[in-house]
Amino acid sequence: MALAVLLRRLIRCTLHPVQGFRERAAADPGLGASFAWMMLLRGGLAVLSGLIALHGFYRDYPIFKKLEGPLWREILQRLPPDFSAEEIQAYVSGLPDLPSWSHVWPWMLLLGPLGIASAWLHNAVWDHGCLWILGGVRRTGSWRITFIAEAEAMQVGAIDASLGFLGFIPVAGPLLAPVLLGISAYFWVMRGLSLAAFHSAPMWKGAVATLLHVLIAGLCLCGMLGLSWIIVMQSVTF
Repeated sequence: MALAVLLRRLIRCTLHPVQGFRERAAADPGLGASFAWMMLLRGGLAVLSGLIALHGFYRDYPIFKKLEGPLWREILQRLPPDFSAEEIQAYVSGLPDLPSWSHVWPWMLLLGPLGIASAWLHNAVWDHGCLWILGGVRRTGSWRITFIAEAEAMQVGAIDASLGFLGFIPVAGPLLAPVLLGISAYFWVMRGLSLAAFHSAPMWKGAVATLLHVLIAGLCLCGMLGLSWIIVMQSVTF
C-alpha cells in the first residue's frame, strides 16, 4: 500500500511537477524520511547501474588490450605514418590486468549509495546558492528546506534513473541516447521546481536556479581547464 502511494506520488510529480511538489511541500515531510526514501530508491539503482557498467568494462577490457573491436579498427585505419599497430600493441599489452571480479564488485555496494549522497549534497549546495542569488530562499531554516526539497526531487529522479537502463541495451542504447539526455534535462530542471515549491518561491526562479547551476559550474570548469593549460604550457616552455 505504501509503495503504491509512493509510486503515484512519483508519477504525479513527474507529469505535473508544479502541483505535485507544491502538494508535497504542503505535507511538510521530515528531512530524515525524505533522505531515507531517496537512498532507498536511488541507492539500489545506483548499485545496479554501477554493476552493469563495471561488468561491461570487465568484458571489453581484454578486447581493448588485444586491439580488437570496431573502435580499434577505426583508429588503426587512420593511424599517421609515424605510428604502427605493433608499437601501440606493445604499449597496450603492458597495461596491468584487472583485479578479480569477486574483489571489485562488492565495492559497488558502498560506492553506489555514497555517490547518491554526494550528488544530493552537491546539488543542494549549488542549487541553494543559485536560488539565493535570485532571491528565492526563505530566511529561516532555508538549508533544511533545501535538503528536503533536493531529496524529494531525487526520489522522483528514480524514474529518470530507471529509464537510463535503456542506454545499456546493445545497438538500441546509443540510438536512444538523445531521448534519454532530453529526459535527464527535464528531471534536472524539475529539481528546481521542487526547490521553489518548498521555499514558496516563484517556479521560474527554481527552474532558472538549476540552469544557473549549469552555467556557473561550466564557467568554473572552463576556468580550471584554462588555468591547467597555461600551467602545462609554461612548464613545457621553461
